[in-house]
Amino acid sequence: MPTITLQPGQSCMCTVQQLLEYDFHIPMFQRPYDWGAEQVQDMIGDLAEAQSRQGSLFLGLTVVCPSGANRYAIVDGQQRLTTLMLALAARSGTQHALRAPDGMLSAPWISPRPADVGFMRALLARTTEKPGTLSQRRLHDAFAQLCDASGFTLDTILRAQLIVYVAPNLAGATGLFERINLRGKEVSQFDLVKNKLIEWTAMVPTPAARDKVEAFITERYDRLYRLLDPGSSSTPFDSDKLLKLHWILFSDKVFKPGQRVLARLDETLSEVHDQQGNIVQWIEQYIDSLVEVAEAWVKTERPYEDAVSRSEKKLRDALLGFARLGRETELQPLIVAAIVRWGTGATDLIRFCEIVSFRGALAKQKSHSERSRKWRFARQLYQGDWVDGKGAKISAASAAIHQLFWGTASWWNEAEAEALGQPMSAEERNTMIVPENALDSPKFYQEYKHIIHYLFWNYGLHLPRSEKWSGQVREDISPFQESVWFENDDSFQNWDIEHIYPQNPDDRHTKDGKNQFKAMAPWLHHLGNLTVLPIRDNRGMQNAPFESKLDWLRQQRKVSFNELLSSAEYRGNLMSRPHWGDNNCRKRVARLKEAADDIWGLSAIKRLGVGKYDARVQEPTEDDDDMDDQS
Repeated sequence: MPTITLQPGQSCMCTVQQLLEYDFHIPMFQRPYDWGAEQVQDMIGDLAEAQSRQGSLFLGLTVVCPSGANRYAIVDGQQRLTTLMLALAARSGTQHALRAPDGMLSAPWISPRPADVGFMRALLARTTEKPGTLSQRRLHDAFAQLCDASGFTLDTILRAQLIVYVAPNLAGATGLFERINLRGKEVSQFDLVKNKLIEWTAMVPTPAARDKVEAFITERYDRLYRLLDPGSSSTPFDSDKLLKLHWILFSDKVFKPGQRVLARLDETLSEVHDQQGNIVQWIEQYIDSLVEVAEAWVKTERPYEDAVSRSEKKLRDALLGFARLGRETELQPLIVAAIVRWGTGATDLIRFCEIVSFRGALAKQKSHSERSRKWRFARQLYQGDWVDGKGAKISAASAAIHQLFWGTASWWNEAEAEALGQPMSAEERNTMIVPENALDSPKFYQEYKHIIHYLFWNYGLHLPRSEKWSGQVREDISPFQESVWFENDDSFQNWDIEHIYPQNPDDRHTKDGKNQFKAMAPWLHHLGNLTVLPIRDNRGMQNAPFESKLDWLRQQRKVSFNELLSSAEYRGNLMSRPHWGDNNCRKRVARLKEAADDIWGLSAIKRLGVGKYDARVQEPTEDDDDMDDQS
């Protein structure tokens, strides 16, 4: 087969076998390997179809740029080419996929990002090396899938064709990548922003200065992709979410949820250029800021992983509580800004954000309520220019919490408002307060199912610390043992919500059973009749008569709130034999409400720094109202 020549500024149609004459590598600014089983299977199917019709598979356009003698950096097509290399090795073509020139260390044909080179070499050589990151796990799984596949041979892979365009320089390659990928296939905003930054380096006047900027972008994006490549058993980070959050903190311009960071970034760079500003300095500030924010953001997204070190236990516990509520993403920019600004000193503010979010969940408040104000506070905190109503710089969490409470929080109850010197009108009570009957709702299970695990987790943390109940509870499983409650990012997946009085008890057809079933109907889904249990313990007794069920509940792997089912304070009047009636539910929820007052009520926010309304509180700005009604 004729040799091909790759010339800058030109494209050519070539086969995989012809491309094997050259060396390719994945630049450090590219994201790690991210193809899943479905995409790999599509390639397997395409290869098998090409073989069945005795033709050549066309794999589309690949964009590269020179990076040395016979060596090219892949700007578009890295996932396809990497998978082709795995397919070569899977079909006994290891000599093509892993080359070993005389006296030199073997090297993959498509050299991956530096962090994956050793793993890739071992994988292609079929030696065992455990994946350490998500991208390595995906490489491992793709190779295994290709090894197990049938329907195509090594020759079919070698005959596959591509159009290869060789861009004269990196900026031209990334610009072409953007134009290609904005016309159809959905591409990560994160990648498009990176390419847009490289494209703008073409405006740098001298080649030497341009090379330095491109090297800087490469180094910083390598750091970003290492931050965003989690453990091998994890799920991917949403890098586009990071991009939006960072822009909220970085730019002084109001950012609305429906806008695209790519467009705002291009628009801002155009303004810098038109005003004869320093594009290089702007790019440097933007990327350094993005890395700084990413380091804090991964902690808020995955506090259960190694992103938060064990030495930061208080910070980690606070982030874990906020994450497990799983509701208030509008407050995440504020938390990230606080971590960047104060480090472990952000703990109290994170705890306050959790309280605000839980109150909002009970009040069924829309998560984007007061969004503009929250984001403005977050930006000012991140940029170090947040001042209170008296002009004093906000430099501690307690001052920030006082400011936030008067701008974003729902009242816990009317007594809290009066204690803080803000008696409410009837209209304000209907719109600004957690409903008085929220925890007493007969439809609590249906209305608040999404927070039941979170509520009991906090209740389990509270009981051993309380003076009233600490002597009555023992725990075979401590709520502090996170591995029992949580499995990576699947919140509470090991726990079931259980109705103490069963939804359909086995004795409901007996005379006593019918009466009890009828009496409990209004209370069935009430909070006082709910608990949570480890899934492996919650088998076989769900619908048993309560006479049998009470002992069973107490005998399971105990947590404090289930152990208390034996307390006379909770049992109510049991008459002649064990049962569970409205009195039990009423007493039990009263105790839960007592705990809730301490965990999420007035005493909790006062401990964090909330005081009466005073001159320190900033008044809303005109910009604070312009997007709170947008989704």
